[in-house]
Amino acid sequence: MPSYNDNRGYLNSMRRCIGLVLACLFLFGLSSVSQAAVSQASVTPLDMALLKDEVPLAEYAVQVRPANEQSDTLTAMMALDDDQWLPLPKSSRSLGRDYGTTWFRVDLTLTNEDVAANAFLQLDYPHYDFIDVFLIKDGRLLESFYTGDQRGFDSRPIDQRTFLFPLSALNSTGDAQVFFRISTPGPLLIPFSIVTDAEAKIQDRNASLALGLYFGMLIIMFAYNAFISGALRDTAYVYYLVYMASVGVHQLTLQGLGYQYFWPVGNVIPNNFAVALSSALMQATAVVFVIRFIRLYENFGRLERVLGTVLFIFSWILVMGSPFMEYSSFLTVVNVTGAVSVFCGLYIGIVGWQKRVPYARLFAMAWFAYLIFIGWYLLELASLLPTSPFGEHILAIGSVIELTLLSIAFADRINHERDLRLRSQSKLMEVQIAMNAELEEKVRVRTSELEEANRRLEVLSTTDGLTGLFNRRHFDELYEKAYLRACRDRKPLAVLMIDIDHFKQLNDTFGHRFGDLCLIDAGRLIRNTVAGEEAICGRYGGEEFVIILPGCTPDEAQQKAEALRLAFARHTVSDGVNKKVMTISVGLTIDQPVDRSAWEKLLQAADSLLYTAKRNGRNQVAFLKNTGS
Repeated sequence: MPSYNDNRGYLNSMRRCIGLVLACLFLFGLSSVSQAAVSQASVTPLDMALLKDEVPLAEYAVQVRPANEQSDTLTAMMALDDDQWLPLPKSSRSLGRDYGTTWFRVDLTLTNEDVAANAFLQLDYPHYDFIDVFLIKDGRLLESFYTGDQRGFDSRPIDQRTFLFPLSALNSTGDAQVFFRISTPGPLLIPFSIVTDAEAKIQDRNASLALGLYFGMLIIMFAYNAFISGALRDTAYVYYLVYMASVGVHQLTLQGLGYQYFWPVGNVIPNNFAVALSSALMQATAVVFVIRFIRLYENFGRLERVLGTVLFIFSWILVMGSPFMEYSSFLTVVNVTGAVSVFCGLYIGIVGWQKRVPYARLFAMAWFAYLIFIGWYLLELASLLPTSPFGEHILAIGSVIELTLLSIAFADRINHERDLRLRSQSKLMEVQIAMNAELEEKVRVRTSELEEANRRLEVLSTTDGLTGLFNRRHFDELYEKAYLRACRDRKPLAVLMIDIDHFKQLNDTFGHRFGDLCLIDAGRLIRNTVAGEEAICGRYGGEEFVIILPGCTPDEAQQKAEALRLAFARHTVSDGVNKKVMTISVGLTIDQPVDRSAWEKLLQAADSLLYTAKRNGRNQVAFLKNTGS
């Protein structure tokens, strides 16, 4: 039986945990309060000439809440004076928990007809119930969009997990306005921006990569632990697998992927119901897993057993009640219950640590790590921390760390129980050693398989992440094939070796971020200028690029090389603060390949001409036509 001093230590730990719970709930309450006390807005038109990749709308968008249903119309919004609109918060992602409708307005100044053709309004949050977007020019409605989770996924103008609205209807110069109306019972997050088509694709690719890595890690951990579960036949592993699966489903729902791919028609499975059910199910399976893993009813006192039982009953009541409760109220209850559950998991881990349960230390560390990310998320929503680039992925990152630490805790638990069995059952030692050897071999084989899979994935990577051109390795493969094809078909092959002039000086003067912008613009200029299905464009290394033009005549190759040089010379790279014209030097050689093994000589000839162009003053094309190799 625990001594009085031990119980007093446990009670002190409990008080600290309860204090932390109250602090967390207070922060959650702050994040739930709409930012009503804001100053009068200063409506600043957005000059679309500033749009290079993405322009956040925190400084340009304004908001207003309609007073009644009669004022909740586009006509009423267009009639409002500027001083009736309110600004958006500059450093927060949230307007609080919104139980009504909010209108937003952005004024645009169009000085170039082509800008709007490749521009999109981006609402980078996947769980708005109703969104109405209106494009206004000279007081006339040019185009409108009606979408949201309650209208079915096919109502979205762009097939994407978040919301993108094309601004191509605003294809003439002058002033324009974008009005959009959001009605949602959940958190009203405001990651609003205007992006170019290229930037939207880059962001979608990066988000897909991040989510792929996240769910890939979950699948790997699930497969790994399922394998161990089958080998050990430990029911705690089954509960852990169920909890891990519920975490995956919850994140799939939160990230908008479930609605995009599995229940895109809202009248089959309402997305709000899916979010609520997955949240409640994740918490319920977490409680069951904690009770089984930590052996609550065997290792702990009455207070902890009662606490676990109450959480178990209440969490499953939430699961059963999710179809019947109003969504916004249910979401608040689930969030509060989730915070309490995490703190209770931390408290039980600390108590187990004090009771010298060997694997309780890692168990407590897992819940403490998850708690940090939950606090981080709530502090951002409450505007007590500046918005981070991780945004909505904070909880996903925390869940991966938590599950990883729990997997390690499982390994610690296995070692502990193995030692107990060895001490109490010496007759089974040989069997235990053989089982461990078999387990280690299976883990080694599985690890080897995963390493081989990673190597195959690495081979599939063919594109340079910064410029969008082929990377060096894939370019070499394509170039060798093109060279052999030219030998076989007896057609000419042109090689352009390109280098950005004084790139190191650009980096040293304006910084590496500006240098990255130069490389991104360089990749875009090369793709746009050297058009054609057979052109092979690659990043050769650093600021050096290479282009292969199969079947190209000398005149055509010279024209394309000169056009590329002029495109760079006429283009200004800007990061909003610094501006610089970027020039290039080009080495061009064209040959009719004959020797099938001399493909490197053609590249070397182009590279030599590149250095000739540099020595002759840069910003020029050095050209040489070979007679055959």
